[in-house]
Amino acid sequence: MHTVAYSCHEFAFFIGNGGVRGWSCSSAASLSGVIPADELSAAEWACLDQAWQSLLRGNIPVGAAVLDGTGTIIATGQNMVYSASPASSDAAPQHLARSLLAHAEINALADLAPERRYADCHLVTSLEPCPLCMGAVAQATVGNVSYLGADPFNGAAAQRITTRYTSRVLLTLSGPRDDAAGRLAAGLHLAYFVRRNPAGPCATVHRELRPDLAAAADSLLAAGLFELAAAERPWPEVAGRLLAAV
Repeated sequence: MHTVAYSCHEFAFFIGNGGVRGWSCSSAASLSGVIPADELSAAEWACLDQAWQSLLRGNIPVGAAVLDGTGTIIATGQNMVYSASPASSDAAPQHLARSLLAHAEINALADLAPERRYADCHLVTSLEPCPLCMGAVAQATVGNVSYLGADPFNGAAAQRITTRYTSRVLLTLSGPRDDAAGRLAAGLHLAYFVRRNPAGPCATVHRELRPDLAAAADSLLAAGLFELAAAERPWPEVAGRLLAAV
């Protein structure tokens, strides 16, 4: 299921230490043979770009973005679990690094100022949020969540732990995508763990419960995923190849 309706051809903006810089997914038009460009929102492409940047830095490839009520991207985040510091120019000082808590969603939500509430905002993430990130969504008062790829190992999108504080905001949830974009997002995450430990718990659970996602991860590895990352290829250059692989 997927219900995000933002246009892929709109411009979005990253806000970081270097100020605001424009970003557009119009380059995705060349991927029409794999998935029509207008079926992916600017935020979804931003999430995949952030996930790729995370992988280039040796982290678990997950990315996230927050949109305001008008559909403008106001914050982005990437997984920085193994980064010594937020080395990216897109990383705000408050982004967490070198911690098991340094998830993409946490780093995107950390950019939201505490002076207002965010029920009209939308968190878009490349992977199904875990219990930590679903809790952070509630605490940050964000009212909408969408994710691209399923995570049968640690995904917690269906879980709700409510308090009188968090129950004030009704959460709307959408995901995962059941197309190449969803398989790519989930496959990137799984490929990272398969490479580290092919017989580990994450890989084992996926092969038991979601063999299609396990196959996507294997295909990404066969397509040279980590060789492309080692060469530091930019996301627009590798996106078509990786989407075609899954």
